[in-house]
Amino acid sequence: MFIENGKVSNKKDSNLKMPFKEATKLMRTSQISKITSQSDDYGGFQQPWGLAYGDLGSVQFAEVSVNTDTGFVKVDRIAAAHSCGRPLNIGQLESQINGGIIQDVSYALYENRVMDKGTGHMMNANVDQYKVPFYMEIPEIETLIVEEYSALSSTDAYGIGEPANIATAAAVANAIYNAIGVRLYEIPITPHPVFSKH
Repeated sequence: MFIENGKVSNKKDSNLKMPFKEATKLMRTSQISKITSQSDDYGGFQQPWGLAYGDLGSVQFAEVSVNTDTGFVKVDRIAAAHSCGRPLNIGQLESQINGGIIQDVSYALYENRVMDKGTGHMMNANVDQYKVPFYMEIPEIETLIVEEYSALSSTDAYGIGEPANIATAAAVANAIYNAIGVRLYEIPITPHPVFSKH
């Protein structure tokens, strides 16, 4: 049996067709089952050179204040647009994006893990001196959810954890460059390089 354009046809004689609704009235059972296979690209992940990647994307913009006398940088605002397939829970999705941005503001400006290159051991004295942002250092966050339905999975839902915290540090560095004309290539962006290079 074949179903095409809302009509059911017989395998032996494709000229014998009837509307699907009419065919279901003649059924002797209450169930219809179908076996199918999924494509190699199920989920929208291509695999060139053995590495998987998806078609989803994100972009972030940072607005910063830079004190050129002290070198201190404050992130005032982050605008984040994320393509995440079908959002199943908007509140949870926005919370995940906010958390990723806060984590990456910390990564961009404060966290400084010092490693011994010979042994790979962390040289920071303790976790108390491992700096992360406090409440007053967290920027205003504006989130834009871009819905995308590729029909390559059963739900079109995708994870948002990693994309949310990848772009922030680069956005902050670009905003500093736009503010004072100094391109910084290392993180954390502490006051010393901002002050000394300006």
